[in-house]
Amino acid sequence: MKNLFLILTAFLLFSCSSSPPPKTFSVDLNSRSYEAGEIEAYLDRYLSIGTLRKTPVNVSYYPDQDAVCLQFKVQLVINCNQFWDKAGRDAFVSAFRRYQEDFEQKKLVKGNRKSRDVYGTVQGFFAWKKTPVAAQAKGSPKISMGYQFKDKSVFFTTTQGEARYEDPQTRDRSQTSPVLLMYFTRAQAESLAELFSQEYLQGLGKPAGSNAAELDRY
Repeated sequence: MKNLFLILTAFLLFSCSSSPPPKTFSVDLNSRSYEAGEIEAYLDRYLSIGTLRKTPVNVSYYPDQDAVCLQFKVQLVINCNQFWDKAGRDAFVSAFRRYQEDFEQKKLVKGNRKSRDVYGTVQGFFAWKKTPVAAQAKGSPKISMGYQFKDKSVFFTTTQGEARYEDPQTRDRSQTSPVLLMYFTRAQAESLAELFSQEYLQGLGKPAGSNAAELDRY
């Protein structure tokens, strides 16, 4: 019996130590990028007081990491760069399609505490600066997809969890980003889903008419 206990203990320790680490990705902010377009979304106002605030979101594509960046400002001064990899973009499109079906079939439920992540969770990458001279912070938060009722309307939402940045030089500059909730109308989410199209993204940066020129050769 004692030997069996030792074997089981060793097996559990080996299983824990050999489990694969969570998959994350990162983006070099200085790598090449292409403008993909611009959309709009809604954000909570400061301290979540009052109605939602509509904000412009610049969308760009980083081909070296195959990542799409949503760039926007929080509290008018904090520069935010939220990155989505291919798996995350595909999950966003799939989640939005499910939301569309639930919306049309009137399956959305008010007061559902789990509605923020009802359509799944993906791995993201987030970079932010509180001021132009502040440290460039970055981390790898999870992003959940769901919906929320707000201002007498319902929105498709993405909820980015906290991201922890440990400054390699001084602890004084280490920081944690707040939970970030973005609200999309169906039209706004559809616009973002279109920019997430892999075919569209891979065409960015190519000279106009290059494909046609290739097809004419023989």
